[in-house]
Amino acid sequence: MKPLRRRSLITGCVALTALALAGCSGSAGGFQESGGSGSATSADLRLLVNITPVLTKEFYRNLVAPFEKAHPGVKVSIEAPTASDVSATLQQQLAAGSPPDLVSGSLSAEIVPQLSPLPEEQWVKDTPYAEQSRVGGTMWQAGSGNQVQSIVFYNKSAFAKAGITDMPKTMNELTEDLVRLKDAGYVPAQTAGEWVTGAQVQMMANPNVLDTAPDWFNRRNKGEVDFARSDWSKVLEVYQSWIERKLTPPDAMGLKYQDAIDQFLAGKSATFIMGSWFVPTADEAKKSFDVGVFAMPTLDGSPAPVSGGPSIPWSILKSSKNQSAALDLLKYLVTDKTAVVAELKAEGNFRKGFDYPASPLNQAVGEIVSASAATVVASSGQGDNSAPTGFNDELNKQVQGLYLGKTPKDVLASIDSWYTSNAR
Repeated sequence: MKPLRRRSLITGCVALTALALAGCSGSAGGFQESGGSGSATSADLRLLVNITPVLTKEFYRNLVAPFEKAHPGVKVSIEAPTASDVSATLQQQLAAGSPPDLVSGSLSAEIVPQLSPLPEEQWVKDTPYAEQSRVGGTMWQAGSGNQVQSIVFYNKSAFAKAGITDMPKTMNELTEDLVRLKDAGYVPAQTAGEWVTGAQVQMMANPNVLDTAPDWFNRRNKGEVDFARSDWSKVLEVYQSWIERKLTPPDAMGLKYQDAIDQFLAGKSATFIMGSWFVPTADEAKKSFDVGVFAMPTLDGSPAPVSGGPSIPWSILKSSKNQSAALDLLKYLVTDKTAVVAELKAEGNFRKGFDYPASPLNQAVGEIVSASAATVVASSGQGDNSAPTGFNDELNKQVQGLYLGKTPKDVLASIDSWYTSNAR
């Protein structure tokens, strides 16, 4: 995988599906006994990490080098996945009796019982989404930053041609702007089939549903709320109106994610609902217009919370014989300013209090993060507050039914039925 455009596809998919995997772990059972605390000053630590075109072995080597210098008795080795991904490789290593000390990346539900609970200390609680990642009341993962979702990228030239000078604050204002953009000759709201349809609707719904009820999925698991009588219904009504008024591409279901990217960057469409992983792709592309970004509007115009998930999350294996040294390294990776900034900069992610030189578009996303007073977990929740396995796929399938004549009422009834059957 060489081009950033390809990387953005992978990153986006992880951001929208990994949280559900993390959330499924709540029913995975109890924790195993620790492998022992070990020495904090003398240890050989193995790190299993996610490798991408930017998160290379060299990147990780440079990342841990200052820690090794400050802890001369601790040596760190970097391991890349040998299977399809980090989670699959870790399962193989566990089966072989040779797991690493630390792991970074999205993990499946089966792995969570193999992890060490992180301490109830402020430095852990202060990491993005640590509290939301709790399983059975325990924090098992700490990330370096915030990967933002629920933002709208837009073609500045298209907005100027349509006479739009103020960014929309409500869903109604956004719809009105999309109509003006259609009249100006653009595809107003770019979307696609594959996973994109359901993901975009979730990005529309999260700031509206989770803003006032951040534990919404936990409440849905208990049967206290449902989709049909929540703000999900209002969001779907907005989206259906876009389909009916041809504010999304009529052939959307025949488009792939890459097609949507290409059409937006070619200047054919005016807006593209996506996550912050799209920034490197937009920055790299040759285009005849500037790309802007604004926070997802809300139904009532109230300030939208930041919706996202943890970036480069770290966990410690229960079986590690070097618990003390591993915890020291994990703390360094998520609190040391130089280390955190390096991790954020590599993927264009964000965290309050950790600034770095960035492109104008990346800075604009960062300003959205800084201006937000609240943060909600993107996609289908995280930790104990999460949807059952398969929710993202089911929602995507049902939302795509709107293009085939289904009504929001039909879609939500189907989702509620599926959810009740699959809730933990």
